[in-house]
Amino acid sequence: MGPVEPTLAASPATAPRTGRGRDRNDRCANAYATPVPRPAAMPSSAPTPDRRFAAASSSCPRDSPVRSSAFATVSSFDRLPLLRELKALAIERTRTGPGSRVLDVGCGFGLETLRLARRVQPGAAVTGVDLSADFVAEGRRRVAAEGVQAALLRADAQHLPFADASFDVARIERVLIYLDDPWAALREMVRVIRPGGTVAIIAPDFDTNTVNVPDTALARAVLAHESDTAVVHGLLVRDLRGHLLDLGVRDVEIASRMVVFDPDLAAQYFTGIGRSAGAAGVIDEEATARWVATIAELRRTDRLFAAIGYYLFTGRVG
Repeated sequence: MGPVEPTLAASPATAPRTGRGRDRNDRCANAYATPVPRPAAMPSSAPTPDRRFAAASSSCPRDSPVRSSAFATVSSFDRLPLLRELKALAIERTRTGPGSRVLDVGCGFGLETLRLARRVQPGAAVTGVDLSADFVAEGRRRVAAEGVQAALLRADAQHLPFADASFDVARIERVLIYLDDPWAALREMVRVIRPGGTVAIIAPDFDTNTVNVPDTALARAVLAHESDTAVVHGLLVRDLRGHLLDLGVRDVEIASRMVVFDPDLAAQYFTGIGRSAGAAGVIDEEATARWVATIAELRRTDRLFAAIGYYLFTGRVG
């Protein structure tokens, strides 16, 4: 069984988002929203520990260090052990295995899509969708290189181009928080799952961001600014179970992990959000310099600790 074919033309076009959160389609330099070092000339829009920049690198040259770093950073975050635990638990709870028709919404360049494609063989394939043309192109290259049964399409999670009941399992990871209407995306996922199929959502709570900067007042100011501005729906997980129940999803289970950052990833990310708070006037120039120096010293002495809370929601449709 091959990948599920779209019934409508996959349409990535959506109106530019305004308001809270940084637009995933900002131009290359301004939307470099990843926890990697930023060139001195690059604006100080804050990174997040997530994949917010999914479409951002599409405006960069193909050999751009921004684009290469974007791929590398997503891969680094994907390797964090406690996040991997939630991914494995999602597979277990959705009973994803040989013969399962799986939809990976917001698949990026296919890191989890490829793993799932290997898992559902023999007898099935995985379909991935993402808004970023660059991510889809890179994912297709990796699918071809590995020779697995998977199809990657450029499409909008809020308007999935598939018929009702097309899949056994649908999953979305670290994406809903960026969408203008995450509940529309959730409705679409439920729509394309067959009765008795399963859904899995992995998402963070941005208010759980933690770093061991000793000045607690400063840390609270910087972390609150990040929670309030980094994404559109930073606290989405708090309402997620209720929305699933409203959509008729049953047997909803919830698991969580406090995902601990790799020290280098933590240093890059938390340095960035401190500079962002400074640029926004939330903290002054002296406090910004002190924040950056503190993160650097904690990293230099191997004392840096940082984490963020992630949640897994799974349930059965119909």
